[in-house]
Amino acid sequence: MKKILLLLLLGAATGASAQSNSVKFTLSPGLIMANNLAFNYERKFADKFTINARLNFTSKKDLPLNGLATDLLGPFIDSAGVRSDILDTKTTSFGMNFQFKYFPAGKALKGFYIAPYLGFQTGKMQDFTFDFPDANDPTIKHGGTVEASTFFFGGGIGIGNQFVADNGLTLDIMWLGLGLGSNTVTLRGTDTSGDVDYQQINADVQQFATDNADDISTFKGQIDSEYSNSDINVFVKHPFPYVKILNFSIGYSF
Repeated sequence: MKKILLLLLLGAATGASAQSNSVKFTLSPGLIMANNLAFNYERKFADKFTINARLNFTSKKDLPLNGLATDLLGPFIDSAGVRSDILDTKTTSFGMNFQFKYFPAGKALKGFYIAPYLGFQTGKMQDFTFDFPDANDPTIKHGGTVEASTFFFGGGIGIGNQFVADNGLTLDIMWLGLGLGSNTVTLRGTDTSGDVDYQQINADVQQFATDNADDISTFKGQIDSEYSNSDINVFVKHPFPYVKILNFSIGYSF
């Protein structure tokens, strides 16, 4: 009987030391603020290295920090003839993040780690209305629809600790990650009348970008546009920090 118990204990210890997979759920101040849910799968592929893939998405919610954005950008947006209440819109998003973890102590999945990371996030805001000028009479306005979407891509490097209990319970804390990325906001305007002067709207966008070049450069931004007979697309690009602070993940390793 003693031999059987000894074999079972040795087997359990071997199973615990052989853990090479982890599934986790992530919580962080940034994710909570953005109403973001995040799930992870981590795989050990060497004594000191793992790769972690994270999937995250949001339900419909106000834009993060929309009040601050309205205060800072509201006058700037209003001056372009666009109502700043577009910042109060609801948004949904989806993204993926990859971390390449290095464990200096040589016990992958456990202990202190350094993690370069990269990821992307796509988002879509609720459509809003806009008054488009008539192709023949600029005093006539046509109610149109503007679709707004975002795309962010960036990378950085972070440090953290991961704790794995013998029963597989796992706590992963990325204390801090610093990085940078690029965010693109795309606005697509359309209408059903067929009488909109999209060429004039495009010219107005270009003129706005020229007149406000100093303010736009303050945000390190860039405004481009293109048009056809049926729509206009405006692209606003700007750098955005890719920071991770106190990312807590809890899950199970096996």
